[in-house]
Amino acid sequence: MATGPNDSTREPRMNTRGRLYASAETYNAAHPDAALPLEMSRRHRLRCYTAAHRGLIDDVTGTDFTWAITFLPDLPTDHDRPGVVLATRWGTPPLLVLAQDVGLRTAWTTLVDRWPTRLSEAVSLLGALPHTPVSTDSTV
Repeated sequence: MATGPNDSTREPRMNTRGRLYASAETYNAAHPDAALPLEMSRRHRLRCYTAAHRGLIDDVTGTDFTWAITFLPDLPTDHDRPGVVLATRWGTPPLLVLAQDVGLRTAWTTLVDRWPTRLSEAVSLLGALPHTPVSTDSTV
């Protein structure tokens, strides 16, 4: 199985409860309050869960990608504000919304405490958090 940012380029199929975006621009248009920075240097400074830099194995969308999970807007230090939990190919598209309107600090703590290594495990853990369900519409 490939691991890291240079793995398979096969396009994912949509079979998860989240919404898949083909670009940061289309994601940002739909989520302006939790925008993903367009500059890669700013993306690399965001808090990200990567399962010890191995990435989460894709057993959800049907690709050989490994995914990193980003919390937007960037995690605050003083409270558990709501936001979007987003899976990316190490900061690049496609972008898969895993949860929205969840407490970002709670989401981070949940993942770090349980240490998922598969995307489905992260989806399950995040799905158990109180949140507004994400759309199951097709790719944007």
